[in-house]
Amino acid sequence: MIPESLAKLLKDLAKQYPAKKQPMRIAYPELPAHGALTVQQKWVSLQWSIDSAEAHGRHALRGLAVSLSQVIRAQALESLLMDAREFHKPAWDAVDLLWDESLPLNAAGDTRVSLLKKSPRTLSVELNDAIVFPAPWERWRLFKALQHLGAKRQWGPWRQDHNHFGIAWKPWPIVWVTNGNHSTMAALVRGGGKFKCHAAYDFTPVIQAVGTDGVNWLRLDTGAVLEPVRSLPMAAIFEIGRRLR
Repeated sequence: MIPESLAKLLKDLAKQYPAKKQPMRIAYPELPAHGALTVQQKWVSLQWSIDSAEAHGRHALRGLAVSLSQVIRAQALESLLMDAREFHKPAWDAVDLLWDESLPLNAAGDTRVSLLKKSPRTLSVELNDAIVFPAPWERWRLFKALQHLGAKRQWGPWRQDHNHFGIAWKPWPIVWVTNGNHSTMAALVRGGGKFKCHAAYDFTPVIQAVGTDGVNWLRLDTGAVLEPVRSLPMAAIFEIGRRLR
């Protein structure tokens, strides 16, 4: 039998440090047991991943978005490194990963560009904990950065300088590097550093105007198809932005 004083102490501790409620597991979707998945089935799987991350909280959602951006970066590096034709470069600009920026998204004729709202403050991110899309195109310059960048190497650990520019889209944030692409990609490969964006924009109005079913980008006001989805990971990142909003 527990002494009354000890029972009271345990009760007080339970009040002071309540047990944390564990998130509910999301049931696995119905998918074929074998064989390759269709695009629609992959989208169902991605939605399950997003729901499962959201059940844990915002940090998990952001972590999933970063993970998906690493898939996109890996695909871009594969395209760059496995095709050495001089003028071949990965197709992973915003236009490639999303849709044509000139397409109207509502009855007023607003586009992805015109709907962006510039934030009064910029922001800084840790490269190894953010969605960062540099756009290297010259393999020789990338290899040079990989040779010299890092601890005990000629350039030392990556440091942002006047040659590095980028803009951020909230709420994720997504950082699009506009200058200093090769050394920034090398920094991502080598383990990171801090990157200060020179401008930040709120992407919320675009999220409110566009949706996706994993197959197409859709106008939410009319349901009209804008363009086919070319990057499932990017479509999932877009959906995570909706959840984070």
